[in-house]
Amino acid sequence: MEKARLTASYGAVQFFFWFVYGTALAFASPYLLDCGLSNTEIGLISAAACALSVLLQPAVSAYADREKSPSIKTFLLIAGGGVMVFGLFLTLVYGKGGLLNGLLLGCAILLVQMALPFTNALATETINQGKRLNFSFARAFGSIGYAVMSVTIGRLIAWKGTAVEPWALILTSACFFLSVMLFPFAKGRKEEHEKAKDSATAFLGRYPAFAVTLAGCVLIYISHVVINNFTYQIVVPRGGASEHMGTALALAGLLEVLAMFFFPALTRWKDSGFWFRLSGVFFTLKALGTLLAPNMTVFYLVQLFQPLGWGLMTVASVYVVNDLMREQDRIKGQAYMTMSLSAATIIGSLGGGWMIDTFGVDGMLTAAVICGALGTAIVMIARAK
Repeated sequence: MEKARLTASYGAVQFFFWFVYGTALAFASPYLLDCGLSNTEIGLISAAACALSVLLQPAVSAYADREKSPSIKTFLLIAGGGVMVFGLFLTLVYGKGGLLNGLLLGCAILLVQMALPFTNALATETINQGKRLNFSFARAFGSIGYAVMSVTIGRLIAWKGTAVEPWALILTSACFFLSVMLFPFAKGRKEEHEKAKDSATAFLGRYPAFAVTLAGCVLIYISHVVINNFTYQIVVPRGGASEHMGTALALAGLLEVLAMFFFPALTRWKDSGFWFRLSGVFFTLKALGTLLAPNMTVFYLVQLFQPLGWGLMTVASVYVVNDLMREQDRIKGQAYMTMSLSAATIIGSLGGGWMIDTFGVDGMLTAAVICGALGTAIVMIARAK
């Protein structure tokens, strides 16, 4: 009974987190394009937000790992409340300048990126305290949330225009705030063996294979980021619009649920490290399929690669970090894994927007295929787990 209750409560946290995440990041392009910004400028805004998160995450996560720091739950409540505030500001400045809208949306993206490792750590810390929680099952609700978001926001934008974006941020972040507040979590006691300030060099030096794996993850995630952040630009030349973009993202989100539901069964066959490494292959295949897709029908079919790509990696990476790291390093480990996604978002946002403006969508997708293949090779060689 406790396991079902905790899993359901944490599933709500995941559902609304990924609803907010998708609203802030996936629909940033149509919103900011409508505000008058170029693809390159949109990329700069997303990259700047992610760069700040990369700089802040090590310090914030190291602080969160200390016994006397506020709990993970408190950090998430601050992030959710902050996104609500920036969403409110966006409603006041909509249509009053692309730069101001970009700055405010960039601040919301920063908070969402900062919240990602803490959202995962909320589950692993609960499990490490001896409580029963099915992470992979609960994480599947995050993908369902992303799918619901994709269809809902895509159709609302097609119906009412991009002015719905700020209101969607306010509503979904309020739901996320409430779900976190209701989750029964109390910070446990930790032995602080190395509670002093731990540099990135010292931390990664303790886990050299993990450090190499992070480099591979950055490349893999670049292929993912450019497709997700510029989906609107990808679907338009294939005969799509915002509602078709939403349908494609929703299809991907629903399909990845399969990998999450069945992940415990998969780990009885092979360990989480195996599935983590294998997922890179399917990231690359999705990028290749997207490049070759001539129309929306084929683009929808390409989403079949999603469960064994993002679906596997997003769950397996949490287990890999939790198994690999010492207790006092686990929140930092989750943060560094998230930082690889943030670093990829920086590179993908900057490079993706510039490549679309310079070489077109297919030029960007060709780079995505190359990055996915190289990253997969590095992860396979590193064998972090």
